[in-house]
Amino acid sequence: MLATSLLTFSFMRHWLLTLTVFLAMACSYKNSEAESSSKIKPSGHTRIAKYAGSWYPETAAELNSILEQYLAEVSLSFSSSTLVAAIVPHAGLRFSGKVAAHVYAHIRQHPPKRIFILGPSHRAAFNGIALPASDLQAYATPLGDLQIDQTAVELLRKHHEFNGPNNVHESEHSIEMQTIFIAKVAPGVKIIPLVVGTIGSIENSQNISATIKQLLQPDDLVIVSSDFTHYGNNYGFLPFTSDIPKQLQNLADKATIALSTPNADAFTKHIKTTHDTICGREAILILLGLLPQNIHSKRLAFDTSGHMLGDYTNSVSYLAYAYSLPSGWPSASKLAHNDSSDNILDIKQQQLALAIARKTLSLVLAHENPPSATILGVPDDAVWHQKYGTFVTLTKTGKLRGCIGHIMPILPLWQDIRDNAISAALDDPRFNSVTLNELSDLDIEISILSSPQKIAQPLDFKIGKHGIILNYLGRRAVFLPQVAPEQGWDQLTTLQYLSLKAGLSNDAWQSPQASFEVFTAQVFSEKHLKQMSH
Repeated sequence: MLATSLLTFSFMRHWLLTLTVFLAMACSYKNSEAESSSKIKPSGHTRIAKYAGSWYPETAAELNSILEQYLAEVSLSFSSSTLVAAIVPHAGLRFSGKVAAHVYAHIRQHPPKRIFILGPSHRAAFNGIALPASDLQAYATPLGDLQIDQTAVELLRKHHEFNGPNNVHESEHSIEMQTIFIAKVAPGVKIIPLVVGTIGSIENSQNISATIKQLLQPDDLVIVSSDFTHYGNNYGFLPFTSDIPKQLQNLADKATIALSTPNADAFTKHIKTTHDTICGREAILILLGLLPQNIHSKRLAFDTSGHMLGDYTNSVSYLAYAYSLPSGWPSASKLAHNDSSDNILDIKQQQLALAIARKTLSLVLAHENPPSATILGVPDDAVWHQKYGTFVTLTKTGKLRGCIGHIMPILPLWQDIRDNAISAALDDPRFNSVTLNELSDLDIEISILSSPQKIAQPLDFKIGKHGIILNYLGRRAVFLPQVAPEQGWDQLTTLQYLSLKAGLSNDAWQSPQASFEVFTAQVFSEKHLKQMSH
């Protein structure tokens, strides 16, 4: 199971205290930020280029010259695929610029139509994602303004995870340091700048990923702005004091392995075991939640400020990492189709899904290990290796015997079915564990879920079509689409029981603090398929 909460940034207070002492000093083109008072001026509702003149040159000619030099030094390596996502550093240009250029040189070859930029918040603590203010139209750079995709921003604003303070955009460098490269290699592209605060849990991260995924179009690009290991007393991170260059390289290698597949577990484990001070870790988890299983990944470049300065007393690591898909992101229409309750699995695939669940139980209840994909006969067909939320329900003589599942897509379909079958039999707290002797008397039902979508009013959900999720001050409850029809409930009764299931009063659903999401599901069972065959 994924950890229920992300690690907090133990080094954040050190980062906040030393940011201007180290990076602003080391990366400045003038003596201090105070000397660069003549920033790029906004036109209309445009964010000024706050760090022009300190973290990078203020004049277009000088900036363009440096960027062109960095880009020209890059050897391209993704010529046959479409770059869809990347992790790019964000320190002062003379420190991280050459590493960042390894990503942007590829972007220049095939500029996207839009770029989502996810950058961590360095100067303000808040929960969730901070969107730009409604009246902010563009980010200024010395090389030209970058227009914000207002439509995408307003769609995101409807989701409660995207309610962070708008004003953090004014001073956040993690977004700005990407905009200068973007203005150089993809002028005219629209951006969706997202400042990432504390996400708080894996489930929240997955919800954010699912929301962004619904907006992705084939020609979009997602950039996560993140530096990697922050080493030294200034950052409160001294796990080693000898052979520092090699140790920093080892940390980067471990992080690269964790990033090589769309697996939040691997990256979370890396952070927990190494305590690696990666400032954009929560943004990276959101990115991993966006990536499909067939993603191709590659580390493009790595360096450290310690290597550049010849002094490892305090050092920041910079890593460029890229992800590609042959045809870009799945289109919105394809996502909508994949998330619908129709045709996720055909009849033969439904039979196999149920066989996976039953064979898993027969082995695990006999005290064997959870079976592998090979033992279960999982084909190479893409659908089995795509991520879906699933529930497995066990009934005995028509009565519930266990039901466990995941609302959000966490694991490949075959594995989610396998693991939820085990949990439904052994871990449902409402029932004693299922025994092997009972297995022949059980009917297995599987629900494959679409991604949840927020609704404005609780009565907007439809009985028999939608599953429904209640969120209320940290409490959460869910009913699958089939629950209300099976119980004979109308909307009001369903909402009352949903409130009770969350441990609240039966009228809590009416509170302004309650929010709701709905989803659809493809539901099939052994009993149902048997009846269809007769």
